[in-house]
Amino acid sequence: MANLGEKIDPKSSGDRIAKGRPLERDDTVSDRQSKRHCIRDDDVVYQPKTKETRDAYEAMIGLIQQHLGGLPLNIKLLKPIPEEMNQVFDQLVSFGKLITDFGVAVEFEEDEEESDSDIAQDEELQETGGIQVDAGEGTSLNVQDIDAYWLQRETVIEREENLLKSLYEAARRLKDITVADTDFKSGWFKGQRQMLDLESLAFDQGGFLMANETCVLPPGFYRSRCEGYDELNVPWVSKKVDINEKLVKIGEMPAWAQPAFKGMRQLNSVQSKVYETALFKEDNILLCAPTDAGKTNVAMLTILQQIGFNKKGDGTYNHGNYKIVYVTPMKALVTEVVSNLSYRLKDYGVTVKELSGDQSLSGKEIEEAQIIVTTPEKWDIITRKSSDTQLVSLVIIDEIHLLHDNRGPVLESIVARTLRQIETTKENIRLVGLSATLPNYEDVALFLRVDLKKGLFKFDRSYRPVPLSQQYIGISVQEPLQKFQMMNDLCYKKVLAGAGKHQVLIFVHSRKETAKTAKLIVETAMANDTVSRFLKEDSASREVLQSQIELIKNGDLKKLLPYGFAIHHAGLTRGDREIVEALFGEGHVQVLVSTETLAWSVNLHAHTVIIKGTEVYNPEKGGWMELTPLDVMQMLGHAGRPQYDQYGEGIIITSYSKVQFYLSLMNEQLPIESQFILKLADQLNAEIALGTVQNAREACHWLGYTYLYYRMVRNPTLYGLAPDVLAKDVVLEGRRADLIHSAATILDKNNLVKYDRKSGCFQVTDLGRIASYNCVSHGTIVTYNELLKPTMGDIDLYHLLSLSEEFKYVTVGPDEKMELAKLLDRVTVPIKETLEEPSAKINVLLQAYISHLKLESLSLTSDMVFIGQNAGRLVRALYEIVLKRGWVQLAEKALKMIIGTLFLVLSTSISSDLI
Repeated sequence: MANLGEKIDPKSSGDRIAKGRPLERDDTVSDRQSKRHCIRDDDVVYQPKTKETRDAYEAMIGLIQQHLGGLPLNIKLLKPIPEEMNQVFDQLVSFGKLITDFGVAVEFEEDEEESDSDIAQDEELQETGGIQVDAGEGTSLNVQDIDAYWLQRETVIEREENLLKSLYEAARRLKDITVADTDFKSGWFKGQRQMLDLESLAFDQGGFLMANETCVLPPGFYRSRCEGYDELNVPWVSKKVDINEKLVKIGEMPAWAQPAFKGMRQLNSVQSKVYETALFKEDNILLCAPTDAGKTNVAMLTILQQIGFNKKGDGTYNHGNYKIVYVTPMKALVTEVVSNLSYRLKDYGVTVKELSGDQSLSGKEIEEAQIIVTTPEKWDIITRKSSDTQLVSLVIIDEIHLLHDNRGPVLESIVARTLRQIETTKENIRLVGLSATLPNYEDVALFLRVDLKKGLFKFDRSYRPVPLSQQYIGISVQEPLQKFQMMNDLCYKKVLAGAGKHQVLIFVHSRKETAKTAKLIVETAMANDTVSRFLKEDSASREVLQSQIELIKNGDLKKLLPYGFAIHHAGLTRGDREIVEALFGEGHVQVLVSTETLAWSVNLHAHTVIIKGTEVYNPEKGGWMELTPLDVMQMLGHAGRPQYDQYGEGIIITSYSKVQFYLSLMNEQLPIESQFILKLADQLNAEIALGTVQNAREACHWLGYTYLYYRMVRNPTLYGLAPDVLAKDVVLEGRRADLIHSAATILDKNNLVKYDRKSGCFQVTDLGRIASYNCVSHGTIVTYNELLKPTMGDIDLYHLLSLSEEFKYVTVGPDEKMELAKLLDRVTVPIKETLEEPSAKINVLLQAYISHLKLESLSLTSDMVFIGQNAGRLVRALYEIVLKRGWVQLAEKALKMIIGTLFLVLSTSISSDLI
């Protein structure tokens, strides 16, 4: 794109607003639109090219301003120019003759009807006679090209293009109307469609929805009732030995596939059962298996299938014929997978690239990569904008049980888009889903178009490499301080039970809590004279720990190491973290207290894993929420050391009311439901903007590809349908039509699409495209569109950003006001609102994020990171709306807000790379 310096001229501010008589308030919209003229970007302002013409031009402008300054342009002739003005006129003529580098602009009225603006016009702009500009490209005109036939040629070309465009649009409309008429006659749109309240149909619990009313406890469980808490124990289950089971030896694999499994002797039981389908066939696969069961190696087999398919006769590979997308839910896992695949596939010459929030790729890098490892949200954005996905032949979705989470709609959208691409292009894309054990795995398999007899593989918890013994402690005490004390006492009790026998890994949910918990356990052990049970006086580990203390930077860690305790979190220096990881891995540290970052980024195991409390601060919801199922399974996945432990222990300390949820989760009794309805309007808008859905019939067809559809068919009452609905409508055509009608009506009301209710046709608007390309909710776009004004300053822009719907759950806590008041004095852009208002908090934290200020409060820190992570795409959307309106100065202000490292007031220039 062009350099910003070439587009924004300080002297040209307002050059897109034509001065003149204000439009009459009585004019209709169509009347006003008929009066508009498109002003071409670069030809309006004359730019002198030599010193002589510049001097003459400035002198002419000065003379005109002296005599006509402040008068409107539409001056009527009242009387002839007096004789004394002839001299002035002669001066103007002489100045004009000196200007020799000005090309004459040819203006003519457009015959074609002007396209409707997709962005609602600002009322203030209409009242002051504002005119919308057409930000066209390629508007430069070379004077030398103008000859006697230039105007005729240009007119013919333009009319020909407009005619072809009109014919295409007419044909498309005719096709859509024909389809709609057919649908109407066949009953598809027969009758009045019902308007549904989508928000009320969405699950309030989100990812914590527990559709199962009861939980059947596994055999052998036992319950202990104590004062203030209940304890429920589920014994570990070992895999039954199958004497006929044959494990695949690496040496038996094709020679070309063996380099990817260097250092391995054979595949495990799970991998061996999937081996034939994964490596030698093209069937879609859903693999449900416990944590650490070897799902990553199954993914590797499917990758090798693609590489082998493109193997040449001479043993080389045609890497330009395919692309593989590996979708994983966490940025930390993205980095880990990239490292793993790059190392194991280096002998094949395969290029693996990371595409996440921390790492972006250029078009060339995407083109050169064979494997792209990304997050669901990032791949969703890529597929919304680009059609350069034709080479994708394999999509691997790790942790697909994320469908149950609030992020699930993104996964549904990705899969549905991929399936429709297969249907449209007739080119197969293999889908591979990797998941923890699920109770309704068949529904997920059908969603992925998996053949239940060929591609579905389900393994229960007995296939875990190290069997897991589970303990669920539900605290019934309600008083917060008593509950906190009870949690600490239980944590000490469980740690002491393994003191001197096994290593213990404790997960807490803040950096400060790591040191607090570790110190509390040490102090309690010293008070009870049990501290020596963790580290013997004559232990060799004591000397090792003492030798490492001098290298430690963190003060709390230095105090804890002599007792065999350590802490781990992202706030420690890299050196401290590496020392702790090495000491724990070698068995010198007995108890490690960590945040959940270790669960995602470090491959450390302990015999016992304790999750101390299950409530974490969720900035997206603006309050304390339960741990996600994904986090819980990842943490407990560190319980049990392969090749060392006969079994591992997983202990969850939580509230009594939450025990059933986690018990159901870990014992295959929590059905995976769809959260798609909550995001239906935005996801529909994305498909309309992409062009894959152009009418209501196609939208209903698209909805049939989502996981929501399969769950509605399976459990209609849960999704607000009558129990007997399937008897009348087997494939839920009517319900899908109602859902699409409701979502399309919302989008139409907010000017994101134009929805013809009679024909069912959709037409995307500029607002709809901006919302889709930036993954911004329709509510936010509407807010920006309504409140944006051309005269807004820095203060107003930051305030407007704070009103985004993405931040609607951010609240101001009583314990946050003091720190917010301090921050208020440190931010650069003043804030008009009081700290009682959430928008003030959002504004302060956004500026704190940009300025890299450090905060003390856990909730404020979480909110600040959440706001900062979302601010980039929100400002980008805001900038694009302003750019469409042609407000140059405001566009420049918005552009400077896009990248957080360039602060609006402190920055004096902006890189052209930002555009």
